[in-house]
Amino acid sequence: MPIARKPSERLPAYVRPAKLAGGKTGYYWELPHWARPKKDPETGKLVPVMRHGQPCPVVPTALGTDLAQAIAKGNNLNEAFRDWRKGTMGRVLVKGTVAWLFAWYREQPRFRKNKPKTKKDYHRLMDAICAFEPKKGAPELGKRAANKVDATVADRMYEKWQERGAREASYAMQVCRLVWAWAVRHKRTTGVTENPFLGMGLKSTAVKGNRATSRAEYDLYRATAREMGFQSMAAAAALCFECCQRVSDVFGYEALKGDGEQEGPERHILWSGYVPGEHITLVQSKTGNPVMLPLFVEEQGEGGAVERVSLYPELEEELAAWRAIAPTADGRIIVEERNGKPYAERRMSTVHRAICEQAGLPKDMTFTGFRHGGITEIGDAGIDDTRAVSGHKTLEVTRIYNKANAEKARRIAAARRAHIAQLGALDEARGDQKGGAT
Repeated sequence: MPIARKPSERLPAYVRPAKLAGGKTGYYWELPHWARPKKDPETGKLVPVMRHGQPCPVVPTALGTDLAQAIAKGNNLNEAFRDWRKGTMGRVLVKGTVAWLFAWYREQPRFRKNKPKTKKDYHRLMDAICAFEPKKGAPELGKRAANKVDATVADRMYEKWQERGAREASYAMQVCRLVWAWAVRHKRTTGVTENPFLGMGLKSTAVKGNRATSRAEYDLYRATAREMGFQSMAAAAALCFECCQRVSDVFGYEALKGDGEQEGPERHILWSGYVPGEHITLVQSKTGNPVMLPLFVEEQGEGGAVERVSLYPELEEELAAWRAIAPTADGRIIVEERNGKPYAERRMSTVHRAICEQAGLPKDMTFTGFRHGGITEIGDAGIDDTRAVSGHKTLEVTRIYNKANAEKARRIAAARRAHIAQLGALDEARGDQKGGAT
C-alpha cells in the first residue's frame, strides 16, 4: 500500500519510502538502473559506470526515518549525481563567464516558472552553447567572459548553428537573447552591459504540428500492437483517441522541477476509476480535477424497451483485454508488460515507433496524434465544444458543473458514435456500388 504524504512532502527523485519494523517509515536513495555497477564478464566483479571519464560518485544510501532530513540528503545526493552525469563534477564556475551566466539565469524566478519541458530544452541548449568553439582550437564559449561576447561572435554562432537546422539555430539564439537581456537588466551582478543577440534577424520555419491520426490508422495501430504483444500500447492509444486524453496523463509521466520535486498534480489514470460499462474517471493534469466520462447511453429499443448502448466499445475492448493480462489490476492502468512499471518516455517512443514500422504507418504519426484524431472526430460529428471530454479548459469543482459536464460528455459520445456508424454505412454502400459495377 502506498505511503501517504502531504503534497508539500513530495520526495526527491530516486528516493523511495519503505515500511520498517514497528510501523515506521524509512527512506532510501537508489541509483537508476542504468547507473548501477555492472558485473565485469572476465573478473565477475562489480565495476562502477563511467561518465565523462569519472566513475559514479554516489551509491545507494539509507536516509533514515526523519522525512525532512531524508529530503535534504536526497537533494544533496541528486545534485552530486546530476553533476557526474552532466560532466560538471568538480568543475568550478568562474564568475562572469558564459557558463556562470547560464547557471545564474537558471536560478532566476523567470526561468524556474517555465514548464518542465521548456527548462529541459534550455538546459540542453545552454550545455551545447557552452561547448561551442567560436574558432577551431579556441577555448569553449562557456569559459569566455560573458561581457566580451560581441555581435561578431553571436553572428558566427548563428551561422555555425545553421548546420543543426534553421529552427534549432533560431531557438539557440533566442535563448541567448533572453539570458543576455536579463543579464543587462542586472548588470551590477553580471557585469553584462550589452546584448549582442539583438537585431540578428532570426529566421525559422514553424515546425509542422502533430498530424491528427485517422480512425483507420488508429484501428490498424491497435491490431498491430496486440499482435506484437503490446496490449498496453493498444489500451493507451484507445485512452488517447477515444477519451481525447493527453499522452502525459495516459502514461503518467512525472513532471519534475529542476530539483527533482514533483511539479503539479500527479498524472495517471487508475483502474479504481474505471467501472466497466458505467464510467471512467480521468484526471486533468493542469488542475488535478477528476472528470467522469460516461460509457453508456440509454435509448429506446424495439417494443419501447430501454436499452443500454455502449458509447466507447473500442476503448472497453482494449481495457478488458489489457486487464486480463496486465501485471497488476490495481494502481495505474498503463504500465509495461515486462515489468509492471510505468513507461519511461524514451521506452514508449521506441515501442511506438516499432509498432508504426511493423504496421506500415506514416513516420510522422505521433502518439499525440491519437488525441488530435479523437478531437477532430468529435468536431466532424458536429460538436464544437469538446471541453467536457478533452479538458482543454479548467472545470469548476462543483457538483452542479460536474453533473452538467457528464451529461454533455454523454451527448458528445452519442453524436460521435452516430458519426462513426454513418461513415461505416457510407463505406459499405461504396463497396456494394463498386461490386455491382464489376
